[in-house]
Amino acid sequence: MDSSINRKTDRGRLKQRRSKSKKSFIILSVGCALLFALALALAVKLTMYGREITDLTVLGRKQAQKLALLEPKLVEMEEEIAALVESRLPHLTVLGFDKVLPVDKRYVKNIAFTLAGKGGKKRYEYKMVMDNRGLVSVHPYVQIIFFDKVGIQVGMSELGVDSDGMPTLDMLERGEIRSHVSQVRLTDNIEPKYFTVRVKTGS
Repeated sequence: MDSSINRKTDRGRLKQRRSKSKKSFIILSVGCALLFALALALAVKLTMYGREITDLTVLGRKQAQKLALLEPKLVEMEEEIAALVESRLPHLTVLGFDKVLPVDKRYVKNIAFTLAGKGGKKRYEYKMVMDNRGLVSVHPYVQIIFFDKVGIQVGMSELGVDSDGMPTLDMLERGEIRSHVSQVRLTDNIEPKYFTVRVKTGS
């Protein structure tokens, strides 16, 4: 009687083990299938990304080659434009920053420009040195006119008189050297390329 019960118990346990093993096998199989599907999907995506990167690399190289071919032409065009502007407006001077540019027009000796500001908010400042080597004192009256790269006027700075034409600076005495610092007013923030200085007749 006891042995019969034991055999039934053993069979039950064996049956439970087989059932658990079958479930574990099914779960493992499903897990492996999911992992395989995920790995396959990742492989496909990586392949697609690899192709996109290759296409972008090829496109970037083509664009770089085009730019390399266009750059000399662009430089040549800029040189031609500069030559045309200088031949049409020979009195213009190329605008440079942080260096003293000689003017030598009557009592205006030289001028130096500085680029200030940050980001897209740039401002052009200048320092002008005046040296009255004449025989009489004068009221300084100077116009600094700015032009873009094609020779179009884009701004002007006027010092020495107000809007009514009245003097705003003290007389520049004979033999006196004086400096003046101011900012440049530009049209629509267009970058200037050239400038010229006009010295007006002062009383």
